[in-house]
Amino acid sequence: MSYEPAELQEDQLTMVREYEERLSQSTGNPVILIAYSEQQDSNMSEQDSTESRETQKKRSLE
Repeated sequence: MSYEPAELQEDQLTMVREYEERLSQSTGNPVILIAYSEQQDSNMSEQDSTESRETQKKRSLE
């Protein structure tokens, strides 16, 4: 399994930055979040790929 930088839209990047700020304030230390997504395997179906991306988005927001 390998990962590549996640392709996020501007509103999603805003959410990541807001969460970075919340974590930084909560911990008292600077926090930087990096978003990766699983690299699509050529054998993976489009539906599996979409479900995988949705799962990763949910995990990144938890």
